[in-house]
Amino acid sequence: MKHLTIATFAAAAIALSSCAAPAASTPAPAPVTAEATPTPTSTSLPAGKFKLTTLSGAEVTFTLPTPVTDPAVAKLEAYRKKMGADPVAYLVAEVDNRKGTKPVNMYQVNAFDAEGIQYMFSGVTDAVSAWKPSYQADDTYLLPSGKVIPGDAGTPLSNEGSDLHSAFNEYVDVAERKTVVLQSATTEIPSEFTRVSVQPSGGGEGEDATPAP
Repeated sequence: MKHLTIATFAAAAIALSSCAAPAASTPAPAPVTAEATPTPTSTSLPAGKFKLTTLSGAEVTFTLPTPVTDPAVAKLEAYRKKMGADPVAYLVAEVDNRKGTKPVNMYQVNAFDAEGIQYMFSGVTDAVSAWKPSYQADDTYLLPSGKVIPGDAGTPLSNEGSDLHSAFNEYVDVAERKTVVLQSATTEIPSEFTRVSVQPSGGGEGEDATPAP
């Protein structure tokens, strides 16, 4: 057997290395695409009927705004005109507190439009107090319109205002169901809102209402 020389071994090694498979190349990383930031959409709440179940369990429904022709505000609107007071916007709420655990005092409803403007409705008793004729020292009464009337004419009007104040109070006891009327000095009410917040327990935390079917 012939002995292989060192040169022969070297040539064989070179031949084997040339036949080996090439090393796999590392793929280049894929380009990173920035994710698009979603554009926030504002909530649109059309004017009309709204509903709310309060944290204490009362069911509240109301129309925002309520037309001045609504029968629920007929006596109020007649008295306002008789006194010559400025027009108001109304909000009539039906409050069912038969399943509630706390009394409801419909203190305020705040509506906000897309521009961030607030439209505040408070108890109509606030307006009735302002509509009542003011008694003067000379036994006359001063109407909101600026007109002065004699005492015998002003006293019945003042008493009528007191009766309305009592009849339209905003307090709804536990187990009671009642119609509550609120009002706003702002009569130009938008056709849609971004939030409608109710304060059903006096000046407490607002609770959001949603459109009613």
